[in-house]
Amino acid sequence: MREKFFFLLSGEHETIPASELRSILSLLDPGARIHELNGERIIIAETFEDAAREAVRRTAYTKLCGRLAGVAETRPESILGMISRETVERIIPPTALTVAVRGRRIMGARIDKLGLERMIGGRILDLKPGLKVDLRKPDITILFISSPSETVLGSLVESKPRRFFHDRLAGRRPFSLPSAMQPDLSRAMVNLAGVRPGGRILDPFAGTGGIMIEGILLGYRVYGIELKRWIADGALRNLSHYAPGEESMIVGDARRPMFRDHVFDAIITDPPYGRSTTVPDESVTALLDKFLESCLSLLKNGGRIVMALPVEINLEALIKRHGLRLRESHIVRVHGSLVRRVVVLER
Repeated sequence: MREKFFFLLSGEHETIPASELRSILSLLDPGARIHELNGERIIIAETFEDAAREAVRRTAYTKLCGRLAGVAETRPESILGMISRETVERIIPPTALTVAVRGRRIMGARIDKLGLERMIGGRILDLKPGLKVDLRKPDITILFISSPSETVLGSLVESKPRRFFHDRLAGRRPFSLPSAMQPDLSRAMVNLAGVRPGGRILDPFAGTGGIMIEGILLGYRVYGIELKRWIADGALRNLSHYAPGEESMIVGDARRPMFRDHVFDAIITDPPYGRSTTVPDESVTALLDKFLESCLSLLKNGGRIVMALPVEINLEALIKRHGLRLRESHIVRVHGSLVRRVVVLER
C-alpha cells in the first residue's frame, strides 16, 4: 500500500537533487505522486515503503526519508498540534519499545530545536505511556525538519550513511586526475538517465572511470571509451578496485565508436573541455559535434544522453543540429571554481 513519505535533499546544488529523486522514484514506482514543499529541500511523495528506502540508497543527493505524519507552520504550537493519538499510533509500530526525537533546521530556520525535541517527546510519552526514551539505539526515531516557513514531522525510515562516498572520492581512488568528477555528481548523472537496473550505459569519454564506477554499483552494464592509453590503464585500476570483474574499458576514439547501433539505453559522459584529455586539434564544440554524430545511432529508441558541458557552449545550436530535445538543464559546481551545465537530452 502506498503511503506518504518525506525526503530531505542535499543543499549542495540548486536543482539536481530534486530532479534526481524524481527520476529514481518514477523508475522504482511509476505510479508515485511527487511534489516539492514550497520549492525547498523537502519532497513529499506517495509511494511504497520499499521504493522510498531504495530511493535514498540509490540517489546521490537524498539524505533521508521518513513516514509523514504531517506538515505545519514552523511555530512550536503548530508543530505540537500534529502530535495526536492517531498520529502516534500510525507512525510508531506496536512492536517499538523505545523512542528518540530528533530535529533538523534547514535554510536558516531559528526554531528552538532542543526544546522542541523535549516537548514532542513528552507529548508522545503521554499518549503512549509504554514507550521509553533511548537516545542511542531507539526502536523508532521521530524526526522533524524545520525550514523558516514549514516543518514536516514523521518517523525516520531510511538515512544515507554520513561517509557514503568517502572511499570513492576522486583523490582517494587508486588513480586520479585533477579534473576527475566526484562520485556524487557522477551518480546523480547516472540517475538522471532514468535507466532500469540491468540496462546498458556508455561513457565515451570515460577518463578515470568515475561515471562507470557509480553506474556499475547501481546495477548497470557500463562500457567506457578513453582515447589515451595511460588514462585508460588508470581507469582499469579504479574499476578493478571498486567493481572487480566489470572492467569494460576500451582504448579508442569517441568520434569513431566500435559498437553496433541501438545497443545502449543511455550515454552518460563528462567530455574533455580543456582538460588534459582534450583531443589536441579540436575545439570543444567541434568535438561534441563529431561525438554526437557518431554516437547517436548507438542509442536505443527513447534513450537519453546525460552530459556535463561548459556553460559557454551554445547548447541550443548544438542540439538543433542533431535533432535532440533538451529535457533538463542544471547548473552545478563541479569542483573549485569550475561551473558546468549538466544536461539531459532526448532524440
